[in-house]
Amino acid sequence: MRKIALTLAFVLPVTAALAQPSPPLRGLPPDTPPHRNLQAPPKANPQDVPDLQVLPDQTPGATPGQEGQAQPGRGPAPRQATNRPAPKAPETEDQLLARLAKAPDDRAARSIERELQARWAHSESPSANLLLKRIDDAMESKDYDTAREIANKLTDIAPKFAAAWHRRASLASRQDDYQDALTSLRQALALQPKHFVALAELGSILEEFDDKPRALEAYRQAKALDPHLDGIDERIRLLAKDVEGQGI
Repeated sequence: MRKIALTLAFVLPVTAALAQPSPPLRGLPPDTPPHRNLQAPPKANPQDVPDLQVLPDQTPGATPGQEGQAQPGRGPAPRQATNRPAPKAPETEDQLLARLAKAPDDRAARSIERELQARWAHSESPSANLLLKRIDDAMESKDYDTAREIANKLTDIAPKFAAAWHRRASLASRQDDYQDALTSLRQALALQPKHFVALAELGSILEEFDDKPRALEAYRQAKALDPHLDGIDERIRLLAKDVEGQGI
């Protein structure tokens, strides 16, 4: 089976870390046949922080070198100015995605991928975050039955948590429940259209069941977001040749 070589690092991102959405895939059938052997692999608003300066003591009679020292009968000496630069605001998700699309090499891309995966693995619900961590822990221990049971419960209690649907898709595929894998991937992409890993996995499913035009579209959307996804160029090259040969 042809598939993207997606690493386990995509499946097990850091869950404790902290979308112009890309166009959805056109015409994806609601009952696309199930797939075999899929391997799954917050945004802070900037605030200008003023650099507060404390002027040295300008009291008449103060001698050079005595500025900032306590004077008899006066209160504590004023603090000296530090001239520290204002803290840099964290990058937004859109900024990270823009950098990822232009990353010069695999090493630079991996760092940005990890940051995005960590943000997508964070929800506003502490209990949902805890359950996601339990899924990842169970997957690390290769206890896939427990991981899938938790994932199914998590998508029930947090249906708007894209990372939960992505985990559920990975686990369903591992246990040969390919219809659930496909449905879960669609849910993940409806919530997070720029999830490049989910797009690549969807392309792998569609390609496996010979839906080559839509597989190619999914791969191309994934590559536009992350040009450094493992194996994406080869899959696009081979599929483009097949699709063009079919006159599509």
